[in-house]
Amino acid sequence: MRLFGDARFVGLALALACACGHPPLEERLAPADLSGEKDMSAGARGSPARVAAEPTLARLEARLAARAVYHEDYARGRLYTWTTAAQIEALRASKTLLVATAATDGRPSPFNRALARLAAESDGPSRVIARALIEDARLAKRRYAWTSPFATTMGLGTRRYGDALIELELDPRAVILRFMPYETDQLAAVDLRGEPVALAELAAAPGRIGAVYHAREGPRAHVSFREFVACNPAMIASWSIATPALEALIEEERALLEALRVGPFAQLPEPAQRAPAAPQWRAPGSTMTLLDRWRASLAFDNDRYRPSAGNLEAIERALAGYDGRGPALVVDPRAR
Repeated sequence: MRLFGDARFVGLALALACACGHPPLEERLAPADLSGEKDMSAGARGSPARVAAEPTLARLEARLAARAVYHEDYARGRLYTWTTAAQIEALRASKTLLVATAATDGRPSPFNRALARLAAESDGPSRVIARALIEDARLAKRRYAWTSPFATTMGLGTRRYGDALIELELDPRAVILRFMPYETDQLAAVDLRGEPVALAELAAAPGRIGAVYHAREGPRAHVSFREFVACNPAMIASWSIATPALEALIEEERALLEALRVGPFAQLPEPAQRAPAAPQWRAPGSTMTLLDRWRASLAFDNDRYRPSAGNLEAIERALAGYDGRGPALVVDPRAR
């Protein structure tokens, strides 16, 4: 029996949403495609009539399942990254998404520090790939991202990243490199279909790398977190800002958080709220509860993302501050 499978929470969620003057959660949750596919684009929609007929709890599970990422299942081609209004203005002028490097980004990030250690201490294909990510001009610029906006809007540290959002879509030919610095086998790779790519093959053609799935979790991690690091303009099919699709996705995620807060997670015991998320990042279990799916969707295992009512409300409030001002802009970096 799944935890929080009681239908009485559904009625409570709908009643509270209506009382607050919002459109019913049934309507606000309806637009997304619930097929279970990994594509979270706002353009991939299912039939509202078909979706509305499904139980609300099933829709919540499907929403979180579609946002889940695992160390054994990390092939994702659509990513989102928060930034500031000032950076959006610069992007509109330059049309160049990837600009920061390890040298220009202030103190080197955990990703860049771990990459330098791998390049110095490993051998074989791992050394070649690590050195390419440091020295190859095609791969030297970075932007950190995740697969859903809500999971990074609160930030990992004390500061948020900004209220403006960028969507980027990888080229179908791109390879995702997995980098787990605390593991014995630190590197692995897959294409966007999830098929393994040999490290020797990638070392011979590092220009295929589109992004790095970087995960730091385990006893040696001060705070467990993970991220996608976009690093190759030639493997970005497009990036966009201020589009109707982004606005629709933000509203969709706000509805999801509201439904969880006033519904299944409203009665969540304190021990369940405080339990760490990172153990759920390894691989999907044979049976998954709604809480398991929440944890599997997260990028940060920090206090801001414990599923308490206060935290869920704070995340929803941050999403409500989304800055989508200005005309929509879609850029194909490969055309430059």
